[in-house]
Amino acid sequence: MKHIFAAITFLLVAFSASAQRFQLNISLSGDTAGVSKVLVQPLNAGSEAKPVALRHKNNAYAGSLRASELGLYSLIVVRNQSQLNVPFTLVSAEKAALDVKIEGALLFIDNTPDNAAFSALMADINSLDCSLWNHAALSPKDLKALVKGYVAAYDSISKLDGVTGHARDYMKVHAYARAYNAYSSIPRAQKISESAIPFSRSEVLPSPKDVFDNDYASLVYGVPQIIKSDFPASPSLYDKMAYLYSTYSSEAVREKVVVTLMSDFLSKYNYSDDFEGGLELIKSVTKEYSLPQVYVEAYMKRKSTIVGSPFPEDVELVDENGKKVDFSTFKGKYVYVDMWASWCNPCCKEVPHLQKLESELRNKDVVFVSISTDTDVKAWKNKMSELKMHGVQLLDSNNSLSNALNVKMIPFFAIYDKEGRLHTYGALRPSSGKKLKDVLEGLK
Repeated sequence: MKHIFAAITFLLVAFSASAQRFQLNISLSGDTAGVSKVLVQPLNAGSEAKPVALRHKNNAYAGSLRASELGLYSLIVVRNQSQLNVPFTLVSAEKAALDVKIEGALLFIDNTPDNAAFSALMADINSLDCSLWNHAALSPKDLKALVKGYVAAYDSISKLDGVTGHARDYMKVHAYARAYNAYSSIPRAQKISESAIPFSRSEVLPSPKDVFDNDYASLVYGVPQIIKSDFPASPSLYDKMAYLYSTYSSEAVREKVVVTLMSDFLSKYNYSDDFEGGLELIKSVTKEYSLPQVYVEAYMKRKSTIVGSPFPEDVELVDENGKKVDFSTFKGKYVYVDMWASWCNPCCKEVPHLQKLESELRNKDVVFVSISTDTDVKAWKNKMSELKMHGVQLLDSNNSLSNALNVKMIPFFAIYDKEGRLHTYGALRPSSGKKLKDVLEGLK
């Protein structure tokens, strides 16, 4: 990732590579009603910095930030439960102050040519997005012009006086990424099938490898998925990795796409079908491309999805009082596990069915255990009270059980046998009624 930024002088006079901290002050004006939070995220190639929430007083916000290695930041304003955002740069640590104007769903910063260009590009992109989603039955000609419009906006804005080359490079990646996303969104936005799109992506946009093989691409959300969508069709993780490393030279981009590829593999692999074969594959890929061992470790944890496997050892469950509960407590009983969360409507709709089943079941060898994935303990307790939930209620706030069982969606149900080993993966849900009741009554 170092070859692209070796010559950067853009803002680095003030912000050294030592990642110094500085104080940022932001003043908001315009449509500020409903603003609840202001955050700033430093943008660094190859690493993900968390957004920092700024302290608030009147319409002024302040906070301490670690300097971006690239001099690039993203401003995020949360207003009325929606997020407004715009990239920006800073002149120096001594002048780390911005006046930001909110107009509708847009943020405007105009203290430098770069920031004015970023704001203008985001405004044009927002306008194009609105046209795509709010104007039904656009003609093929208008749709094609709209997708091309994202790049056209960049071409025009990047030529404004005073815009630096590095700002142009970042804006180019951002504009192309939004254009690719717009093309992918046509079926949903225009309510047509994918096959009914009147032109191919290659007719309006270049191949992703011609746009995103640079470190700036690692800074833009969604780029790894766009890159992956252009891979040759192959079911093999090994083939996909080989294509990535032979086609893309940016280390930062490779790292982001690898995360996407490995996450897909870990979530979709059929561990019960060939666990050892998959393990050898991921070990081979990890070794050949010098990837972190965390991927092999994550794979090993998924062994818990195989029928007959013991309950995952490193899962920490606590009760309503915060007391740790060992799953071995239920040894000698079949355990029907309900994984849910307070924010999950389908989960909550299963609760009355679950409670009815628990009260009616005659088989005393079955115990019901509800395990919440909530990270907000208060929300968990409030929902249990609201739904009048009874029985064994436990919390897995770090989602360790979900990860070990490769749970893609909740509610999720499983049955463990009397020895604490997985009996049924993806069990029937309580709303299935008599079908599930008959299964549980038959457990001996």
